Amino acid sequence: MKRNVYISYIHSESMNFKTKIIDRFKGRKYKSSEEAFTTQTTNILSNEDELTLVRKNVSRSDVTVVFITRSILESTWIPFEVEMSLQTVDPFNKPISPKGIVGVVIPDMGNDYSYMMKKGLKGIWTADKSKLPNIISANTHNEVVLQNKHNVNYDSYISIYRWEDFVRDYENCISIAYDKATKHFEEYSITYK
Repeated sequence: MKRNVYISYIHSESMNFKTKIIDRFKGRKYKSSEEAFTTQTTNILSNEDELTLVRKNVSRSDVTVVFITRSILESTWIPFEVEMSLQTVDPFNKPISPKGIVGVVIPDMGNDYSYMMKKGLKGIWTADKSKLPNIISANTHNEVVLQNKHNVNYDSYISIYRWEDFVRDYENCISIAYDKATKHFEEYSITYK
């Protein structure tokens, strides 16, 4: 089954990657924040209409895909969208399902990921947690009982992939994220902020 996807990204750095995903993987609903939001938008979290729109769009999605770029630590919007994706109760204290979340590192010129990732054990690429917002870094490598060491698909609630690996295995990455949210959520130590 094709899952609906919410794309969280910094427009100036990854708009063309959003377009590539939507064009290449059709047959599902895609949502994202308004085009006007950038890292320079300082008061976004105080505009209740915009917050309501994001909550609604995230709630109608199954999986949130976060595009990780150099400026991600400057964004107040991306951590908010991730926080909304992790919620298990709505603003009225009604239970809701959390969303699966996937991090995708967007390459620099020359297909370079070294600004954010390095190749580690067994050739597995890992993200530098110090370069990520806390809500993302705290939800990586966060299995309650370590079962999936060195399995990028399951060792973290928020799995982080290189762009090329994500696109190559898109359907599987989305399905696994959804599966973790719906069947294995309790197996992870979730940080909500």
